[in-house]
Amino acid sequence: MLLLAVPLFTKSQAQETLPFYQQYLVDGDFLFNPALLGKTDDVVVNLNYQKQFSKLSESPNVQSVGLHANIFDRVGAGVSFFRDQNGPISSNGVTLGASYFIPLSDEEDRRDQFSFGVGTNLYNMNIDYSQIHPEQQGDPLLGENTNSIFIAYANLGTAVKYRHFFAGLSVMDIPISNTLPIDNGIEPSPTKFYLNAGYDWHFADGIFLTPSLMMNLNTNSSRIMDYNVMATVFGEEDLFSAGVSFRSAKSAVGSQNLGLSPVIKGRVGLFTFGAVYNFGVSELTENFGNSFMLSVGFNINNFINSRGFRYR
Repeated sequence: MLLLAVPLFTKSQAQETLPFYQQYLVDGDFLFNPALLGKTDDVVVNLNYQKQFSKLSESPNVQSVGLHANIFDRVGAGVSFFRDQNGPISSNGVTLGASYFIPLSDEEDRRDQFSFGVGTNLYNMNIDYSQIHPEQQGDPLLGENTNSIFIAYANLGTAVKYRHFFAGLSVMDIPISNTLPIDNGIEPSPTKFYLNAGYDWHFADGIFLTPSLMMNLNTNSSRIMDYNVMATVFGEEDLFSAGVSFRSAKSAVGSQNLGLSPVIKGRVGLFTFGAVYNFGVSELTENFGNSFMLSVGFNINNFINSRGFRYR
């Protein structure tokens, strides 16, 4: 019966795209808010690998790679790709987006700015039925035209950074195709709302502390809350950060603590790196292991827009 539940679930037309972990803490915040595309003057490349349930040989894993930059005056743009492998189910997606920035002061390094952005996800999911062994052969759920789903989504976002304070709001995965099951109330919308806020407290030369939070809401009345704190030591070109993220969840069936995650990240010249280890507190993680994420990237001098960001 458990094996049959897999194709039952994948018959749904509203599917989650890129799974939400701690990508936004290791320079992948643009993956969840198109308003952050091109937020610096660099061409930013970011790659992430997430593995769940480390004790399983074929545990779920997610890979993403993204690139974004300021491409013209105050306009940013970016593209990202992801693959999510979970047993016989594989999901692939590409996201395209653009943003516009408004300076809030004449501070250098674009420290104070407001932005808004739009984007689209093109998402496809497939099932390898050769890995599924149903109790009843010939089940109609395993018939033709049931092993692939394609959906297009829209994304909207806005963000602000001012005097070391930052915040953002985005609405992701608004379905714009295959919406009939949602319109008829057969299944809930996959749309998610991300709200984040934080403050960089520069209390000494070359060091600052960043408390922040991230809230992930969806139309199913469930909520994921991340409470984060990061300490950063920086020089002219290099920096190193370390901190911790605590995640909790609440839904109609109750509340639970999901895990505690140490986080490290840094930049050495053009190279960036990050790592997150998720200590789960549920019985599931006790039996199947914890999860981890690795991140690498590059901040390259902007060869796309040699003119640079326009303040006026």
